[in-house]
Amino acid sequence: MTGTYRIKKAFLWPFTAAVVFLLVLLGVLLAGGQPWEKIAALIIFLISLMVAVESWRRRIVLADDGLIVSKFFRSKKFTWAEITHLGVLVIRNKAYFLLTTTRGFSMFSNLYENHTALLGALYDRLGEEKTEPEIKDYLNHPVERFSLFVMAWVAAAVVVVVTILKLFNP
Repeated sequence: MTGTYRIKKAFLWPFTAAVVFLLVLLGVLLAGGQPWEKIAALIIFLISLMVAVESWRRRIVLADDGLIVSKFFRSKKFTWAEITHLGVLVIRNKAYFLLTTTRGFSMFSNLYENHTALLGALYDRLGEEKTEPEIKDYLNHPVERFSLFVMAWVAAAVVVVVTILKLFNP
């Protein structure tokens, strides 16, 4: 049982496009915007860039000896024996999964690609004694999160419109 799970590309690509469009908007504003516009665009761009890099770097790797949860500039490795509990919290179309270990905890959501396969592999490996009964229910009736993908595309479109407006109405 091995595999690598990452954030869904359906979110990453539009969000990355929004960050690139923010960079273009920042360039336009640096060429002729108000000082407060430049500062606001720079702050929004830097925060968005950090979120995009973090999202691209996130992954969960399952291996025979345990799992590795990788984030930007940090990584946690857990052996199967260290994992004490797997839980789930579902709020509308958002699902959050909590892995409790002897060395702390780690969380992930249904924003990961093929998250049901990930959850199924964890369930199979950990067994019923270390998982909440809701995990099995979730595997039978998983929820998908589409609103975030739509919001990422809308954000990219808004930044494009603002950039066009700033280009033609300085």
